[in-house]
Amino acid sequence: MDRLNMTTEWLTALFLAVMVLLIFIQIVSRLFFSVSFSWTEEVARYLMIWSTFLGASFAFKYGAHIGVEVFVRKMPRIIKNIVQIIASLASLAFFVILISMGWEIIGLSMVQTSPALDIPMGYVYIIFPISGVLMILNLIDVTIKSILHNENDVTNEVPMD
Repeated sequence: MDRLNMTTEWLTALFLAVMVLLIFIQIVSRLFFSVSFSWTEEVARYLMIWSTFLGASFAFKYGAHIGVEVFVRKMPRIIKNIVQIIASLASLAFFVILISMGWEIIGLSMVQTSPALDIPMGYVYIIFPISGVLMILNLIDVTIKSILHNENDVTNEVPMD
């Protein structure tokens, strides 16, 4: 998982760098040369979409997704594990829907082309199932590590009277 996440991080960073470069080119060409390239805005928009979905997939590694941990941290180990599994199953259901609906959208949008680049929009939307699979893999990895960490954590045990 670490290698896959590292590759995803580098790809996301590359997409962000290209996006910034394209927007810079667009601004400079418009400001100094009164020339506007329609394709730069479109490519930058698609790179932003891809960067967002790829970033969401490896954000699991860093625990960067929103969560309410204040109550969970005070729970006994077994309850923590149960809450973690329930939350993971809910997330898994969402990611499966993302993959399923993503494939539907791809199928429907392969006949639609983008305005400036004239490429099938399905190529843009293919990030939905890709990120769904990456998120499932990261979810499994993080859930297993979290449960194993909770099993080894004896400091949060509720004392027995």
